[in-house]
Amino acid sequence: MVSSIETRTKRVIVARMFPGEDVLETIESVAKKHGVESGQLSLIGAIAGANLGYFDLENKQYKHFSVEEDVEVVSCMGNISMHKGDLVVHAHMIVADDKGNCHGGHLLPGCKVSVTIELIITETEATLKREKDEKTGLNLLTVD
Repeated sequence: MVSSIETRTKRVIVARMFPGEDVLETIESVAKKHGVESGQLSLIGAIAGANLGYFDLENKQYKHFSVEEDVEVVSCMGNISMHKGDLVVHAHMIVADDKGNCHGGHLLPGCKVSVTIELIITETEATLKREKDEKTGLNLLTVD
């Protein structure tokens, strides 16, 4: 059964990333700089290759794959939460190559900005938290 809460928007943080910056690391640093512990995020832009992941439920681990060429970030969305006092960015990204072929998955470290990334973080009033799920081994969002 689904669990849900209602919360309100607290603040909106807008940031621009520059060539060479790691997308995931920069999202984390922007959130920490502004004291954001919970919220949603979206971004668009261009990166020099992508490192993405797919969670293999049977083996309970992420399978990593890379797109080696320059790509446009067609969409990237996710959330920011806390787990045992640590900030957690959970985001999924879809990228497109110069032929329009798309690849998507869990955003992993190593995605470097090639031109720009435009990031918007919408902070929520409620603190979002994660707890370990015994079935999957993942730290999943708790909403209660």
